[in-house]
Amino acid sequence: MADVTAEWPGRVAEVHVAVGDNVDAEQELFTLESMKMLTPIPAPSAGQVSEVLVAVDDFVDEGAVLARLAD
Repeated sequence: MADVTAEWPGRVAEVHVAVGDNVDAEQELFTLESMKMLTPIPAPSAGQVSEVLVAVDDFVDEGAVLARLAD
């Protein structure tokens, strides 16, 4: 299982996946807004989304787990 984490604090601007979706490595899963900049958050590896732990407009801290991927 792989965790998708926030590299810095910010607001979740977009969620591009749902539980059960199959994703490729480096596929954009979320978009974070921080200091008026939008930054894509990619999948660290290929897998199936087993959990989505955030929603649009949630504020997250650096290192927060956004989703979990199963192999």
